[in-house]
Amino acid sequence: MSFMMALLLAVVMGLLLTENLGYGHIQISRPVFAGPIIGLLMGDLETGLIVGGTVEMMFMGVFPVGGSVPPNAQFAGMMSTVLAISSGGNPEVGIALAYPIGVFAQFVLLLDYNVNLLIIHRADRQIMGGKASAVNQNLMLCLLCMFSCWVLSSFLGIYLGSTWVESFYAGLPEWLRQGLSVAGGIMPAMGMAMLLKMMDFRKFWAFLMVGYVLTAYLNMNILSIAILSTGVAVAVYMLGNSGDKQQSGGDEKAAKAARVLDKKDLANMNLRSMFVGACLNYERYLGLGFSYAMYPVLKKLYKGDELNAAVLRHTEFYNTHPWMHNLILGVTAALEEQRSLGNPISEDAISATKAGLMGPTAGFGDSFFKGVVVTITGAFAAGLAIDGNPIAPVVFIIPNLVVCFLVRYYGTKLGYEYGTKLIVKMRKTNIIQKFVDGSTIVGMMVTAGLITNYVKVNLATVFNMSGKELVLNDLINSVLPKVLPYSVVFIYYYILKKNARYGIYITLICSFALGIAGAYFKVL
Repeated sequence: MSFMMALLLAVVMGLLLTENLGYGHIQISRPVFAGPIIGLLMGDLETGLIVGGTVEMMFMGVFPVGGSVPPNAQFAGMMSTVLAISSGGNPEVGIALAYPIGVFAQFVLLLDYNVNLLIIHRADRQIMGGKASAVNQNLMLCLLCMFSCWVLSSFLGIYLGSTWVESFYAGLPEWLRQGLSVAGGIMPAMGMAMLLKMMDFRKFWAFLMVGYVLTAYLNMNILSIAILSTGVAVAVYMLGNSGDKQQSGGDEKAAKAARVLDKKDLANMNLRSMFVGACLNYERYLGLGFSYAMYPVLKKLYKGDELNAAVLRHTEFYNTHPWMHNLILGVTAALEEQRSLGNPISEDAISATKAGLMGPTAGFGDSFFKGVVVTITGAFAAGLAIDGNPIAPVVFIIPNLVVCFLVRYYGTKLGYEYGTKLIVKMRKTNIIQKFVDGSTIVGMMVTAGLITNYVKVNLATVFNMSGKELVLNDLINSVLPKVLPYSVVFIYYYILKKNARYGIYITLICSFALGIAGAYFKVL
């Protein structure tokens, strides 16, 4: 690959990868969306779709929660696409390398997190020195460092790795190539097992069974199952609430108070909230990003030393889901506004309110947006991508963009208008848990469709009996269709439950071992 082509791809990858934390968190770096983009740039859209869709399946239940750094699906999806196309359009090459590449990306993130530590302490010194605006320059410096880390690592991987992978793959024996292909078909079972673990399989297993019957016996496709499961979830919710007494007139309106901030201020804060993760680090997590989003509001409310103190105060430890973050921003803006007007609201009260809201917003954000919205749209789009359908990236990104921007906009607006009353009301009515339960029903039934269609475990053993050939795989499927893929998923689920720390790597090794050994001994 030429130097300029490698540099172009590295810059594009850097821009896409920086989105995951640096700006927006709008999901354009997910494999099912970014893989086809890389494929298009390299002139092989079909391979980009297949690799992107398959890697999306593999990493479907793997999300960074809190400060964890699991194998990076985004980098793995893009680099795997590059290597698959560089090897002559062999998807199995990129798919087989996806997890090792994802693990390598951990170290890039850890490097960036440690650089961010130096930058946030630099920001502290400048703010304490009387320069409140330093929060802006230092956050942008973090963003630039993140982008540079990704571009450099991407360029080295593309420029040096693509040539090596091409020659390496050409020299592999046929049985090993076949083994990598079989392993690639097994690997989606890892993502499916992670999904079952995330969605509380013990409580909702019956809905997976229903999904199994619909897909394995009745051959229903993913879309029809998604529609049917939505109806089932709504029916369960309605029947469960049929005996509840409805209370009217119980809503309290937020008390009217003096206002300093206007719609323009909230819109500016909402826009700046897109950069909340740009300075993620293990000391204060999203603290600098929160202060950056609050800066225009604080600048309007305070002057001089009060402004410096307020900006510095909001660089404290802070962490929640990036989409739910705006709700806390709105609440905090309202509290700071009332404090600036002379109301008895202390700095400690504002910090305590932020801390108190982190838990419920993070819990809902991680379980619903990561575990349901991104997962279900990603699963449906990945199925289309693996079949080579170019509409797959659009099917994935549009729902995510709509949900992301609506949640951010109304989070800021409602948080500012109603403050903590909104969270209290949501807790009292238990609406969050009901919503998550309903979404889990949909997720379980859709996951069954994914296992049936995309986890490939087929026995190659053939018996000769009385002059007739009996294919063992067909014989098993005639009794329980697709039982082997489900068996692998359940085994992986057990491994992940019993070994939370290293389970994902154990299942990865098992996938390679099964695929390569199965091909060598001609069992799979």
